[in-house]
Amino acid sequence: MSTINKIWFVLFFFGYLVAGATGRVEATTLALIASMEESVKFTLGIIGFLAFWSGLLRIAEAAGLTRKLARMLHPVLRHLFPRLPCDSPAVGAITLSLAANLLGLSHAATPLGIKAMQELEKVNSIPGQVSDEIAVYLALILGGISLLPSTIIAIRAQAGSVQPSAVILPILITAIAGTSVALLTHFTIKKTRKGE
Repeated sequence: MSTINKIWFVLFFFGYLVAGATGRVEATTLALIASMEESVKFTLGIIGFLAFWSGLLRIAEAAGLTRKLARMLHPVLRHLFPRLPCDSPAVGAITLSLAANLLGLSHAATPLGIKAMQELEKVNSIPGQVSDEIAVYLALILGGISLLPSTIIAIRAQAGSVQPSAVILPILITAIAGTSVALLTHFTIKKTRKGE
């Protein structure tokens, strides 16, 4: 049993001890059941949302839209990934992963990110080590840039927020700052190593 499971078990156990000592076992049980029901409804709503966007991304990939998008983004991506050719499967995978992240589809972006890493590893000159391309890709993804944080908006809407989209600007500012710092750090370290 992991540490977090032990902590949850202890909290649950002591919660029921307190409920028993105060005569609130029935109220605690009813609250637990209601909470589980709300959790299932909330989860199903998010699963439907993510399934929809994941399906759209799959259709775009099958229709060849990702290759076209990769060509359109190539002027930007070629500065970040100068050693990758325009028609490389790695560029297509990176483009699709970035598109999912820009739309804030965190769960849908995970398998796309894994695919991008696999494609980048195929063109890695020293397999098993972090190449410049992998480092830049990680800086882009881990910076968290998102033009439309749709998953967060969906979660806020499911939770009953009056203005679920009010987080767009703060998230965008934070994401741009995080991505910029990550990329600047990578390129500064790279330049320092070349100067040695």
